[in-house]
Amino acid sequence: MLRPHLLRFLGAAALGLAVALAGCQSVPTGAMVTDAAFWQGMQDKLKAVKTVALSGRANVAHEDLRFSANYYYQGSSSNNYELRLTSSIGSELARLKVTPEGAQLFADGLFFQDRSASALFAQVTPLELPLDNFHELIMGIAGTNSMFNNSGILVQTGVPNFTVTYRNYQTVEDLALPSEIEVVGANTRILLYTRTIQKLER
Repeated sequence: MLRPHLLRFLGAAALGLAVALAGCQSVPTGAMVTDAAFWQGMQDKLKAVKTVALSGRANVAHEDLRFSANYYYQGSSSNNYELRLTSSIGSELARLKVTPEGAQLFADGLFFQDRSASALFAQVTPLELPLDNFHELIMGIAGTNSMFNNSGILVQTGVPNFTVTYRNYQTVEDLALPSEIEVVGANTRILLYTRTIQKLER
């Protein structure tokens, strides 16, 4: 079991306050729109996005473990994406690459792989994370037992073993992408704050 080794990576992530990635071009965004007409057909529009690149901050609490890290996400589906975690000074802590063939994790000079991204992360850290559904989660695409408000805004959904609550959104043209997401599992709570959209291809 390699968990003690990866715990060093988690400890390194907690050394400083996480700040948004700097020096990257970004797509102009606006504040959340609450008009019901804007949200009509939103789920279909989100599913039609070909690729997206996002950066922000992740705060993770698992039992007595707490850490923050910057994240950079680029992908087109939960079977085709890359997720990078970096420290507050920009050094890479971990990089997860997911393809239809499986998942690969690079951390602290070591390489791990598995068929499932969630299973891979759980093998080498004490964390269970919803990485097999991460694209849908970070894009605000409804899963199981979804709840929408009267304006058609997705406020809560489910992925295996987790409840996902959408606290805020940002607009990009006629799209709404989540800017604040709470993910709660049996022993884990994650807050994702998307600060910048680097790329959006439709």
